[in-house]
Amino acid sequence: MLVSQDTVLDHYYVGTIDNCYGVIVGNDHTPYYFIGYLKYCPSPGETYWRSGGLSYERLVKTYDPFQVHEHAVLKEYIPFYDAQVPVIPVSMIRKIYDPVERARQLLSKPVDALEAKASSLIQALHDCTGLTTGIGVTGSILPGIHNPAVSDIDIVIYGWRESLKIIECVKELDLFQPFTEGLMEDWSSRISKTSGLPVGMVKHLYRKYRRGLFNGTPYSIMFNSRQGENVLLKPHFKSLGEITLSGIIKGGLDALSYPSRGALESYTVLYSTVEPLYDVTEITSFESLYTSILFEGGDVLVKGLLQCSDRLESCRVLVGGVEGKGFVKPVS
Repeated sequence: MLVSQDTVLDHYYVGTIDNCYGVIVGNDHTPYYFIGYLKYCPSPGETYWRSGGLSYERLVKTYDPFQVHEHAVLKEYIPFYDAQVPVIPVSMIRKIYDPVERARQLLSKPVDALEAKASSLIQALHDCTGLTTGIGVTGSILPGIHNPAVSDIDIVIYGWRESLKIIECVKELDLFQPFTEGLMEDWSSRISKTSGLPVGMVKHLYRKYRRGLFNGTPYSIMFNSRQGENVLLKPHFKSLGEITLSGIIKGGLDALSYPSRGALESYTVLYSTVEPLYDVTEITSFESLYTSILFEGGDVLVKGLLQCSDRLESCRVLVGGVEGKGFVKPVS
């Protein structure tokens, strides 16, 4: 089975021939496999997630690169990342779930309380922005295995123009509320454990346009360029060692897609296990916590994996990879 690599985008879901559900990661794939991982598979016991008489076990508890890599059975070497990356072969896929199409279904015919609330959220975004396309729903609602009592609402926005409109809308509209104090403590403590950052720094990186509450239900919003290509045709990188630098992030739309990317305007190397072969031009992060600082720009302290490309004659710092978490800390 061959498909175009732009058939799916970040946070699409796929149903497999084994009745599992997988999550697509990023926009760049191949005709033979998608970068992604299995998140839900049939369970012999009762669980929160059900559909068609089947219960589903959640294999990956959080959208975290380390958990994803640990649980992934199938991996392929991707030269663009110089790493073994979790993949879902096209031959395993029986159905592709489109978040935008699912959002349209919710607007026309929600079937339970959570779908009705998700429909109201989507309609609020439509009304606020005037957008008629580009708004999708992902997470367990997308394949319809959600539990109305416990599931969150996960939204994904496709397109740069659409993303900017949504960000401004959510920042200004009171329907979208920030976390309560209790939720903020729970979220920041959990993220602190996975990222290694102090709780206070995690709170500093929180943005309402990324996550919050809608009529009392937690929501998350992810953004995407809607542009993809064959990942095997992208430039090759080689991992050289650990690096720490201070610098100024330019800020911009490339930070909103996954993985996040931020261009460096200037930098000073504070520590490196090896001399960079070329100029360090970019920060690439698999940890979505840093999306806001890479998008907004400013002074930062960065620790990660130094990777260089002979084809591009430039280097980048990779943060949040399985080789080491690293960090992107704003410096006031």
